[in-house]
Amino acid sequence: MATVSISAPGLSNGLLYNNGNNNARVCITSETNEFDNQTIQDWQEEGFDVEGLGVGENYAVIAFGEAASYCLEYYSKSFNCSRLCGLIAYYPTVIPDTRTSFALSLPVLVHLAGKTIDVLAQPQALGLQGKRRRKTRPIQPGLGTGERMTLAYPAFTYEYAEPGFAEHDMEEYNNLAADIAWTRTVKALRKGFSRDADHERRWDDHQEAKFFRSNLSKTLEGYVQNKVPSVTYTSTLSGGIGKQALRRFYGQFFLGKLPSSMHIRLVSRTAGADRVVDELYISFQHTNEIPWMLPGVPPTNKNVEIMLVSIVSLRGGRLYSEHVYWDQASVLVQVGLLDPKLAPNNPHGIDRLPVVGRDAARRILHEDTELEQEDYHNRLIRRAHARARKAQSSKSSQAPDESGAEGRSEVGASLPVRNKGKAVQEENPEPKPDPKPEQEQEPESQRNATDITEHMNDDDDEGAATETESTVKSKEENGDRKAFVEDGDSGDENGNGQS
Repeated sequence: MATVSISAPGLSNGLLYNNGNNNARVCITSETNEFDNQTIQDWQEEGFDVEGLGVGENYAVIAFGEAASYCLEYYSKSFNCSRLCGLIAYYPTVIPDTRTSFALSLPVLVHLAGKTIDVLAQPQALGLQGKRRRKTRPIQPGLGTGERMTLAYPAFTYEYAEPGFAEHDMEEYNNLAADIAWTRTVKALRKGFSRDADHERRWDDHQEAKFFRSNLSKTLEGYVQNKVPSVTYTSTLSGGIGKQALRRFYGQFFLGKLPSSMHIRLVSRTAGADRVVDELYISFQHTNEIPWMLPGVPPTNKNVEIMLVSIVSLRGGRLYSEHVYWDQASVLVQVGLLDPKLAPNNPHGIDRLPVVGRDAARRILHEDTELEQEDYHNRLIRRAHARARKAQSSKSSQAPDESGAEGRSEVGASLPVRNKGKAVQEENPEPKPDPKPEQEQEPESQRNATDITEHMNDDDDEGAATETESTVKSKEENGDRKAFVEDGDSGDENGNGQS
């Protein structure tokens, strides 16, 4: 347990005052004398000081269990919040009245878990406050997939977690719930201390080494040191867990295995408190085996265009995990390994697989809702419905291709490609033995967020910054194709071929 003495009005040590110190102190407290050291270390690596609190310093409080209940009650009074930059409560046993308003400038966040919660209800009549009563209420899942509660202060539920889910040394530890809560907590505290982290730079450095330099040591350089990093390319379950596994993966199956014709273009990027999400348009000619995307598939010389989404989590400013997603069925269609019109024998009379080829990626690349364009949504749905109507009327066993979806994705009538993006491999004018590196508002849910608010009434983030990049760089010159995997500090580059 990281224990501190907080000097504040009402406590014996007197008042806090401003001594000009801008340290970002985090006070972690719980009801026991032993606390999860991993959590303390994680906050230290994020740049927060958890060693103790000096008089007059800015600070935030992260409290667990009974301690969280006490802190919520204590800091609900604005005169107790001098120098407080954030209040995080993990699975408190008691919460203030759901209509309680904290100081407007104070980021408050409550993580709820378990089956029930006690609420300090304070009935009001004709503007007068009655005697507070403690009532036990069931915890129902909050709104949407994020499970946000409809309280006067920010609160979230974690339906599949129990109190203790965020502490590594507890049996109730739940890594998924803990990661979501961590992201929300980091966001709240960075807002409170006005300290934004530049995660994009670390991620861009990694991408440069991985895609454009084929430099193994630089690719691995950005990963966390005191935690276990991981990478998962979900469509083929490629990647690895731990530094050694990642070294093998990148060295044997990724670097130097990219087609020289591959181009990558950023379509959108979302940067949050502890992660970066990239939406990428990728195009290439399948001229060599790509182990992480098409393992065991020899070159088909087919052109492929896909959208790829990469979700990167960072801890302490370093890469912690990466999850990569793409439409593998679309890739298989485009390389000729999957024919949508060859549906397997089935009792339902399905004559076409509901998959598309490169049009899926091109539609995202060209999408502009402000311009008039052909309505391309729901074609497969309309075709399926038309065929079902035909079958029911017994007029025909084959429905006409109303939308032309069957062959449209693979013919020249497809949308043209504009700027393909940045080439992963450069071309040099002359082959050299040692090439040198080149320097609508979402509709409100009809589901009740919680019985807490309902019973109480009976008794009486900032978002992540998203940017879209419309211009891209291109590294193209004429020359021979060359592919390298470099394990040194200098970034030898791969040669490029025509895409």
